[in-house]
Amino acid sequence: QLWGGARVTIWLQKGEMLLKPHSRVQVFEGAENNLPDRDALRAALAIQQLAEGLMADDLLLVLISGGGSALLPAPIPPVTLEEKQTLTKLLAARGATIQELNTIRKALSQLKGGGLAQAAYPAQVVSLILSDVVGDPVEVIASGPTVASAHNVQDCLHILNRYGLRAALPRSVKTVLARADSDPHGPYSCGHVLNVIIGSNALALAEAQQQAEVLGYRAVVLSAAMQGWDAPAAHRADRYQCHGHPPLVPAASVMA
Repeated sequence: QLWGGARVTIWLQKGEMLLKPHSRVQVFEGAENNLPDRDALRAALAIQQLAEGLMADDLLLVLISGGGSALLPAPIPPVTLEEKQTLTKLLAARGATIQELNTIRKALSQLKGGGLAQAAYPAQVVSLILSDVVGDPVEVIASGPTVASAHNVQDCLHILNRYGLRAALPRSVKTVLARADSDPHGPYSCGHVLNVIIGSNALALAEAQQQAEVLGYRAVVLSAAMQGWDAPAAHRADRYQCHGHPPLVPAASVMA
């Protein structure tokens, strides 16, 4: 699944990567500008239908990266895509963290928070994950479609209370949260799933450090957990005095 307009970009830059005629591979575009939309919803429902048709001797290979939350919107009825978008925007505008946003998203989604893995059961599921979140928490990246959620309805209500949104919830959202709170089966596990981080800030830094050392530099990874904007280089000069000259320093800032 690709962000909206991605195929045009591929055609302009690397046309050989486009699918050949009569390919068995299907490509869905959606979530233009990284916002869930009707195209992404259609794609998510097609993915759900495919997963639900799998059997015990099938293997579902899932490729996950940052942006997956927008690419895989499947609200639990009667919540609509528009209602879920509005709630997410209100939370973000009031300063909710990515972890808090994803907790709400997962509670209102058929596929996030392990929902895709549950749909695929009893098939085996292998997820290859590119992390865009500091610390690589697999339950947060793309809202964890193949990772069982550790959160419950009370966690959601606590977040909604914190940002003053509980009283303004649409009836549909209240219905879904109340239904989940009374589910006699409780949370489910994802024992048939293997989640593997294949790319992350930490992995990139380690490789950059190794390659720099091969070239003869003294490489120091200052941090793999930096978030937001780093201080200007002029403000970091005091860090280098003990080296006699600035070392080659791989570092990265990750915005969730």
